[in-house]
Amino acid sequence: MIDLVRYDMDVLPSTYYSDRRPFVMQTVVADDDTEFGLGPEKPAPRFVHKLVVWLLAKIGPKGKEFGIYSLEYYTIRNSLCVNRVCGVERVSEHIPE
Repeated sequence: MIDLVRYDMDVLPSTYYSDRRPFVMQTVVADDDTEFGLGPEKPAPRFVHKLVVWLLAKIGPKGKEFGIYSLEYYTIRNSLCVNRVCGVERVSEHIPE
């Protein structure tokens, strides 16, 4: 289907504007802390939550970067889950290389 319009398009290589790996890993660490009860005893006030959401919308990944961030985050999270539930010896059966 794309061959029909390929000559009307400019096909360019993907470019990345930032390194999202620290953001992905920090999200995974925060999720793990929450899962194991290592987070704060009381949640942050509502205005802090709104401020963090606003700030992440301004400086966080957007568009294609957000899609790639999401794929990397869910891949790591699901790999950890399979590792914890099935054990290290069965991980290779459930996670492709």
